[in-house]
Amino acid sequence: MLESLSIINFKGCKVLTHLPSLREVPLVTFLCLDYCSNLVKIDCSIGFLDKLLTLSAKGCSKLKILAHCIMLTSLEILDLGDCLCLEGFPEVLVKMEKIREICLDNTAIGTLPFSIGNLVGLELLSLEQCKRLIQLPGSIFTLPKVEVIFGFRHWRYLFFEENQDGKELSLEVFPKAILVCHLDPRHYHHLDLYYLYMSPNNVIQVCSPNLYMLCDFDLLFQKLALGVEKDWFRRCRKWSMNFSFRKKFPKIAVCCSIISRLKSVMEMVLILKFSVLINGTMQFSSSCNYIFRTWDPILWCDLECKAEGIFSEHEWNEAEILFELKCPAPSSVEAMWAHNISMEIIDWTLIGVYNQGNIKDDIKFKMPMSTFLLPNREPPSLPGCLYYVVSHVTDKLVLVVDDGREKDEQEEKIIG
Repeated sequence: MLESLSIINFKGCKVLTHLPSLREVPLVTFLCLDYCSNLVKIDCSIGFLDKLLTLSAKGCSKLKILAHCIMLTSLEILDLGDCLCLEGFPEVLVKMEKIREICLDNTAIGTLPFSIGNLVGLELLSLEQCKRLIQLPGSIFTLPKVEVIFGFRHWRYLFFEENQDGKELSLEVFPKAILVCHLDPRHYHHLDLYYLYMSPNNVIQVCSPNLYMLCDFDLLFQKLALGVEKDWFRRCRKWSMNFSFRKKFPKIAVCCSIISRLKSVMEMVLILKFSVLINGTMQFSSSCNYIFRTWDPILWCDLECKAEGIFSEHEWNEAEILFELKCPAPSSVEAMWAHNISMEIIDWTLIGVYNQGNIKDDIKFKMPMSTFLLPNREPPSLPGCLYYVVSHVTDKLVLVVDDGREKDEQEEKIIG
C-alpha cells in the first residue's frame, strides 16, 4: 500500500524502538529518525534503498548499529551525529558517487572500514569528538574531494594524494603492524600499516612487536624522554638512519617519537611515512596515520627478512631507513597558519637489533657509537638519532648511541 511513499519522518518519536523492513517502500528518498532516543535496532534493508537521498538519525542515543553494509547509490547526506552508542560504520559495497556529506560527530566509532574508499563523491567527513577513533583507513588518501573535520575549531583537512606516477594509489593493508606507546604504560594500541609501494622482489616484512617487550621498552622510552636535549633545532620532519649488514637483513625494532609544539590542539592527524632502501633500491614504502590527542606518541614496529640467500653473504649491503612526518593540509588560511606553527616533529628515532636470530659481526653502523647500559645513572643528554641492542642474556638493555664524536673518544656510560 505504501510502495509510492517517498518521505518518512519519525523525528522525536520516543516510542520507536525498532525500525522494521523497508523493502516495501523502495522509492523512499528522505528518511528522518532524528532524536528517536529509544531506537535500538534498524532493519538491514535500510542499506539497500537505492533511491534514498538523505538519511538522518542524529541524536539516536541508544542506536549501536546502523547497518552491516550499504549500497546506497543515490545517497547524498548521511547524518549520525550524537549517536552516542554507535560503534561501527557499515561496509560500503559499491562506489557511491552521489554522497557529499557524512557526519559522525560524538559517536563511539572505533574504526572506519577500508571500503570507505568507495565513497568517491564524499566532500565532507565530520569526526568531532570521536574519542575512540585512533586511525583513519589508508583508503581515505584516494578520495579526491574529501575534507575531514576534527575537534579543533572546526578546521577542515585535505587528504588526497597521488603517487609519483600520478596514478591512483593502490594500498595493501597490514593490520596491527605498528604499536603506539606513551610514557604512561597503560596507554598503548595498534595501528594498521599501509604499503604504498611493494617491490616484486621484496623480502622484508613489517610486523608488530611482541607485547612482552613493552615493559623493557617503556623504561627506555622514559629515559629518552627525560634525557633528550630540548633543542628545537635538532629536530625535523624527516630523518634517516643507515647501517650495513651481510648474509641477511637483521631482525630489528624501529621506533620514532613525535611531539607537537602546539599543545592546545586536541585532535589532528599525523602521517608517518616509512621506507627502506637496500643498496640504493627501494624495497618498500609504507605509511600509517594516527589521530593525535595531547600525548606525544612513540611508534614502534619490527622489520625482518622473509627469505635467506637474497643478499650478498660476504660483501656488505647498505641499508637506509627513512622517516617522514606529514600532516594533512588544512583548507583554510587560518588553519594553514596554525598548521605551520604547530611543528609536529620527529623528536628522536632509534633502531634496535635483536640478539636472537642475528649475528653481531654481520651488522655494523657507520657512525661512531657510545654504549649505555640499563639501569644505573642517566646521561646529561641524548642525541636525536639513537641505536640500541636488546640483550636477554644479562637481563639488561644495551643502548648504542650516536653522539657525533670520533670513535676513539667513545666511552661506556651507565644510566639509571
